[in-house]
Amino acid sequence: MKTKQIKNGKTILTDLRDIRDKISEELQGKTTEQIVEYLKKKKTLHPTSVWE
Repeated sequence: MKTKQIKNGKTILTDLRDIRDKISEELQGKTTEQIVEYLKKKKTLHPTSVWE
């Protein structure tokens, strides 16, 4: 399967891995309550009001 190149020469898969690694670093060592607060504060791509 071919991956598409984006403007900066990186593949989308590489960008997704970078995002995953960043989130993993930010959540490392946090308790469940801290993770819930972290997720509540993060910007989302879709409005949460639709799912409530």
